[in-house]
Amino acid sequence: MLDSLKIEELIKSSSEVFITAHKNIDFDALGSILGMYYVANKIGKNVHVVIDDEDYSKEMKRAISSIKELDIIPKRYTDIKDRIDNKSLLIVTDVNVSKRLQNIKLLDIKNRVVIDHHIETKDCIDTIYKYIDIMSSSACELVLKLINNLNIYIPSEVATIMLSGIYVDTNGFSLKTTKDTHESASLLYQFGADTNESQYLLKQNFNEYKRIQKLVLNTEFYDNIAITTGDGKYLSTDLAKSSDTLLRFNSIEASFTIAKLDDNIVGISARSLGNIDVASIMNKFNGGGHKTDAAAQIKDCRVSDIKDKILEYLGGLK
Repeated sequence: MLDSLKIEELIKSSSEVFITAHKNIDFDALGSILGMYYVANKIGKNVHVVIDDEDYSKEMKRAISSIKELDIIPKRYTDIKDRIDNKSLLIVTDVNVSKRLQNIKLLDIKNRVVIDHHIETKDCIDTIYKYIDIMSSSACELVLKLINNLNIYIPSEVATIMLSGIYVDTNGFSLKTTKDTHESASLLYQFGADTNESQYLLKQNFNEYKRIQKLVLNTEFYDNIAITTGDGKYLSTDLAKSSDTLLRFNSIEASFTIAKLDDNIVGISARSLGNIDVASIMNKFNGGGHKTDAAAQIKDCRVSDIKDKILEYLGGLK
C-alpha cells in the first residue's frame, strides 16, 4: 500500500527535491512528475524538474510551454548537479530501471524514491522507498492517490496533462482501467482538467499516422496473435501505437510490433488483453512491463530473427 506519510517525511527531511522520469518523456511521465512537484512544493521544499531529452514532439512542446507559464522550468542535469548534497532526494516516476532514466548521473543522489506501475526487472534502481503497483493504469494514477491523501492542490494545466497521461496509458480507458482509474479522472476534473486542451495535446502528426498505418498494414496473424514488422527505422512511440491499434481488431488477444529504432537496435512493443502475459515474453529479451503492456530493445539483431523468437516463445505458452 501507498505510505503517504512516509513519502511526506522523506521530502520534509531532504535539503532539496529533484524529480525525473524516463527518457523520451511521455504524458504519463510528465504528468506524474508535475504531480510530485506540487506535493514537494506544498511541503515547502525547493523542487526541481529534471528533463534531459534533446527534442520533444509538437504535443509535448505544447505541454512543456503550458507549465512554464506556472513558473515550472525543466532543468538539465548540468543545471542542478552542483546543488546535490547528501540530503538531496531524488523522486523517479514512471520507470524503475536505471538505464532508462533521463540521466543516469542523477543516481549520484543516494536518497531515492520510485513511484511506478511497471514490473520490476533487472537493473532496478536502489531506493529508500518505492511504491510500485503493476495493477494501476499509470504513474499519474499512483501520484493522484498521494495528492488526494495529502490534500494537495494542482492547477488545471497540470490536471489536463495528467488526464492525458492516463488516457494514453489506458488506450482511451479501454485497457488497465479500474474503478480507481475512473476515480482518478474524476479528481482531475475537479481540479479543472480541460478535455478540449487534452485533445490538442493528444493530436497526432499526419506523418506519424502514415508510419503507423504502414506498420499495421504489414501485419501477419497467427490465430489470436497479431505480429507486424517494419522496414526502415521507427520511433518507439510508433511501435507502441501500432500494437495498440492491432489489439482493437476482432479475436486478437495479443499484438507485437517489431522494427528498428536505430542502425543496431531493434525495438518490440507488445500488448495483450490479459490472457497472454506479454511481459514474460519481453523479459526473455531483457525487457519488461506489464502483463498487458510491455516492451524490449535488442542490440545487433535482425527483425526477422526477433519475430521467429516471439513465435517460438508463444508456442511454448500454448
